[in-house]
Amino acid sequence: MNDEKQEAKKNAVRILVQIARDLNTPRNIRRAAKEAIRQLENDEISLALRAANAIDILQEITDDPQMPTFARTAILEVISLLDIVAKE
Repeated sequence: MNDEKQEAKKNAVRILVQIARDLNTPRNIRRAAKEAIRQLENDEISLALRAANAIDILQEITDDPQMPTFARTAILEVISLLDIVAKE
């Protein structure tokens, strides 16, 4: 796996952990962040597929009207990082 993809995944997970731990973020968004982390850490499937699965989870919640602006911005950043990882 190349270093750029590994670094992008690491940064995405770091941001998702911050979202998952932020009690000011609605519960459903924290839950989606945790599920995306679980997908990214599932070593049974390829990294590209893990990233694509995490992107799907995160895209579902981006339209949530309850999502605070800071969380939406962070999730969109994670999606763009994972987009780098998903491309093989």
